[in-house]
Amino acid sequence: MKRNSIVLVISSQVVSGQVGLKAMLPAFRALELETVTLPTTLLAAHPAAFPKHGTPAGGALPASQMLEMVDWLLDAGALQNCAAIVTGYLPSPEHVAAAAQIVQRLKARNPDIILACDPICGDNGRLYLPQAVVDSLKQSLLPLADIATPNLFELSQLSALSPLNDTRQTIEAARALGVAQVLVTSAPAQEDGRIAILRVQGDEVLRCETARAPKAPHGMGDLFSALYLGLSLKSEPKALGVACATLAQIANRNLEATQLPHGPVNLAPAAIQEKINL
Repeated sequence: MKRNSIVLVISSQVVSGQVGLKAMLPAFRALELETVTLPTTLLAAHPAAFPKHGTPAGGALPASQMLEMVDWLLDAGALQNCAAIVTGYLPSPEHVAAAAQIVQRLKARNPDIILACDPICGDNGRLYLPQAVVDSLKQSLLPLADIATPNLFELSQLSALSPLNDTRQTIEAARALGVAQVLVTSAPAQEDGRIAILRVQGDEVLRCETARAPKAPHGMGDLFSALYLGLSLKSEPKALGVACATLAQIANRNLEATQLPHGPVNLAPAAIQEKINL
């Protein structure tokens, strides 16, 4: 990887708080990776940050504007050294389609560009984006992805396999996505009080477990996808363990917080990456 390699980051933007783009950028800065950021929405805050004040001001930015901006950046040479793309919050099928077109345009110029797709669509047993977005992610974006980072609920929706109650079922669902690397967050752990992330890559499955925090700040999924992608670009052999341990450290230090801290991301020593055979 070139020293000046760029990551194109496509996700939501908030004015107040640390989710979406603002959750991802500290991870890339910690790894000394340059970013070009493309917002899909502009909101005053995360919808759950100030629940007494209703829906935050702002909304989705035009999907057509995403394509216009990337075309301009390509012509200007700003994406000449793009090594990877990460996609996060895409609020409509039109935004998913625009992201897919962007990926195709960049991969046509450089087939080695990595796409990490965080297929954000729901959590805690419910979708918070329309079913049409789920369908569009399955049909348009995941087939282009090299890495996918769904949470357990998103995996069940995208694979149409549920319920995912144990590790074997989760691995089966991950393989059904047809993506080279699938990292399943909030996966079943071996013991109560713990939480796992599974990396399913062909026949190899790695599991990393950490203590389950009673609460976690918003933006942890965004931060994980950025950390894992960045560590992979740096050829870190324990990328999964470092990303898992760093998230656990942040969660346990911010038990009462609803938002990620504003300081720099300090990478934790790698948690154990266990190879499992099922």
